[in-house]
Amino acid sequence: MNNSWRYLVLLAILTLTVACGQPAAPPEGQVRLIPMEDFFRNPEKTDFKISPDGQYLAYLAPWERRLNVHVQKIGEDRSIRVTNATQRNIAGYLWAKNNRLVYLQDQAGDENFRAYAVDADSGNPKDLTPFPQVKVRLLDDLEESPDEILIAMNRRDPRFFDAYRANVYTGALKMVGENPGNITGWLTDNNGRLRVAVATDGLTDTLLYRGAEAEAFRPVAKTNFKDTLAPLYFTFDNRFLYVATNLGRDKQAIYRYDPEKGEKLDLIFENPEVDVSALLRSKQRKIITGVSFFTDKRQYHFFDADRQRL
Repeated sequence: MNNSWRYLVLLAILTLTVACGQPAAPPEGQVRLIPMEDFFRNPEKTDFKISPDGQYLAYLAPWERRLNVHVQKIGEDRSIRVTNATQRNIAGYLWAKNNRLVYLQDQAGDENFRAYAVDADSGNPKDLTPFPQVKVRLLDDLEESPDEILIAMNRRDPRFFDAYRANVYTGALKMVGENPGNITGWLTDNNGRLRVAVATDGLTDTLLYRGAEAEAFRPVAKTNFKDTLAPLYFTFDNRFLYVATNLGRDKQAIYRYDPEKGEKLDLIFENPEVDVSALLRSKQRKIITGVSFFTDKRQYHFFDADRQRL
């Protein structure tokens, strides 16, 4: 082992011992072994999410050695567990509505994850996708909809994931995006309408766009493996896109983009040293508030004084 690798291993051990609340180094002449379970044990709490109305906090915490969803009213100490996973950890969850959560869970480790909806105050799970040999992914909480979220599911064809609106109370499903087999991502506008997709053949990515959900997707732009054109959000009038792209430049930067014409518009932000691909926004105030990017650590540039103070 060369000196650089020795240094990295030592640094990792010291970091772990400090994180576990143990002394950073054993007494001189002694070697302290780190228990194996420290590397594999569940966190006490993780994956925190705030309810849409800001009144409750959800998180994953162990129960019966598996990570389950717990809900706690902000400002109170008491929490309730709303899931009962005992064989596998809950695979993911989101706040669907103020009083309703949706989570993913498989059966006996088969990795065919179903979507379940549960009340935030009492549990009472409902299987939204009770289909054998079908896998579900969570796409969008559809904040604008009072009773629906967006999921991806391979029910029609086990090879491909189509996009569906799912009613989190009744389980009613409506396909809003059929995947021909090459779509890897979907994007909704600010009204929750599915209007952008990204397709790939492994070497070339294609940005797909439609003006309304009733229309067919059409290709707008193609990029090869050297280039990036990543849709981030719709502008708040739902006419244009904010994208992260390096088209015509060395580093990725944030632009406003016209999907009807397939053209870059005004530059929003660039950094001459690194890629910029994360845009911050306030849906409530309908403004973009800043960007984040990595140099030696995550850095921020703010367009909005309120966000900067926060």
